[in-house]
Amino acid sequence: MNRRDFFKFGLGGTGLAVGGSLATSFDKIPSSNSNGQNIHGQPWWVKKIEKPKLAIDDEVYSRFNSRNNVFGSFRRYYGIDNMKELMRRSREKTKKYYKESRPGYRLEDRALADAAWVISRLGGLNRGTRSWISQNVTTPEKRGVSKYKGNPDEAARMIKAAARYFGAATVGVTILDRRHINAKERGKNILFEPVDEPSENEEKLVIPDKCKYAISLSVQMSLENIQCSPTAIGSAGSAMGYSRCEFLVAGLAQFIRGLGYVAIPSVNDLGSSVAIAVDAGLGELGRTNRVITPDFGPMVRVCKVLTDLPLAVDKPIDFGLLEFCKVCKRCAEECPSNCLSFDDEPGFEVKGEWNNPGHEAWFENAPKCLAYWRESTSGCSICLAVCPWSKKDKTIIHEIVKATSAKIPALDGLFTSMDEAFGYGRQKSAGKWWHLDLPEYGIDTTRGKG
Repeated sequence: MNRRDFFKFGLGGTGLAVGGSLATSFDKIPSSNSNGQNIHGQPWWVKKIEKPKLAIDDEVYSRFNSRNNVFGSFRRYYGIDNMKELMRRSREKTKKYYKESRPGYRLEDRALADAAWVISRLGGLNRGTRSWISQNVTTPEKRGVSKYKGNPDEAARMIKAAARYFGAATVGVTILDRRHINAKERGKNILFEPVDEPSENEEKLVIPDKCKYAISLSVQMSLENIQCSPTAIGSAGSAMGYSRCEFLVAGLAQFIRGLGYVAIPSVNDLGSSVAIAVDAGLGELGRTNRVITPDFGPMVRVCKVLTDLPLAVDKPIDFGLLEFCKVCKRCAEECPSNCLSFDDEPGFEVKGEWNNPGHEAWFENAPKCLAYWRESTSGCSICLAVCPWSKKDKTIIHEIVKATSAKIPALDGLFTSMDEAFGYGRQKSAGKWWHLDLPEYGIDTTRGKG
């Protein structure tokens, strides 16, 4: 069914009529928050709330041993013999795809993906772009001046402006919940101690007690790339997101150090970037057990910087995502490894040791997911590509649908049907990608002012 037939038969009329009444007030509603803490604001239909909608069991939720994540213990979860067979199939497919010159799996496609990872691979604790202490920073002391003394509101505005300059799509600040920080990293205990500077030795990683603030940051991924998943072109979209995260956290951390404060940059290491992003108001936790933003849906990578610079904090947000995900289920339906939950409601029951217990979520079977990544020979982001929130809001209709979804959850099922009927999220041609006239980094940086 095409778009014209859809409306001809009236399937979309109800939602759009309701959405139209919401849209009439677009020009009357301010695009930024009155307290000035978020200089770019949020869409008017996004509500601030006091705590995230998904609950935490305070008696159970605690710091996670990162060795238990699927990357750290895949061999244990999947089995050595299964691993060997998986790698054999992957090698055979790779050779077959090269021989066939299959679009998305050719030499040039894989070389692009590898190149997109190049900056990301510079990162690491106490080295490279994620160094906890920079030896090259010009501190206020070296300049002969006092460290920065702005009030928390001024500091938050300044940090968000700097973060946007370094490539952040959206920025939020929260008081650090230490339970989001891993208990162990690379076999070392992560400890909070009353010290002036972060440090590392053979036994432990030390975060100063005074680092009470977490700056949460999102980086856009190229929708054109991700929609080519599960090919190497799709993998390049994810890789570029991670590489841009490295530059972002390195630059922002160095900026904060230049003001006279401690800054610890982090991407996927150190702790849960997703949990911190939800606390900081960047988005909500979706059925994929990943953060989904009102601005870009799941088309983001999230990272963070911990600091002792006093900052005005943001609140979590509600834009109707929880209610939408209860109805939609497109990510679970399209997942080739069948690793995502079909449950109507999120819950506390985890799928395995790779999940951190004690909080509500739609938990995933991560080993099945990673096994498909490896057998596909080039990773997978299909769940991101098919999400109805993965849109480029170049037309008023998408903004109306988002606003209506946030305000009238009863229409979520209709919107999901519309999304599928119009063909959104379908796999795009990896071969045609090379002929697209894409903007810098494959993203539209004029978006994301919210």
